[in-house]
Amino acid sequence: MKSIKPGRGPSLMGAVGSVMAVIFGIAWIGIVDNMGAPSFFTVFGIIFVIMGIANVIYNLTNVTSKNRFSTFDIVDSSEESDPLSPRDSSNKGKTGMFLGDRFCPFCGTKNLEEYEFCVKCGKELPKIN
Repeated sequence: MKSIKPGRGPSLMGAVGSVMAVIFGIAWIGIVDNMGAPSFFTVFGIIFVIMGIANVIYNLTNVTSKNRFSTFDIVDSSEESDPLSPRDSSNKGKTGMFLGDRFCPFCGTKNLEEYEFCVKCGKELPKIN
């Protein structure tokens, strides 16, 4: 079954953008200190750098991890598992917002468990194991 995953490309671009933001934050701190501006501006730069580093770590983790959070790639279940799928063997016995509900993989409409075809688009729903 196909699922939508956040892509590695957008995550890598986010990491590169975050590195540039960290560099800007460091330059900001240096310029503000040189100008003798109030300490609020230095604190702003430090917070900016810390948030940038956290964003770099998040995006690089998303790029390199096997079971990443994704919104842009469409992958087959044979390529990588979907952490939100109730049919995924690693999700057995777990509960969550999406687990236990049956959604059409084509249009996203919620369907009852016993339906074989989607009530909105009419396409055949995947069999439940």
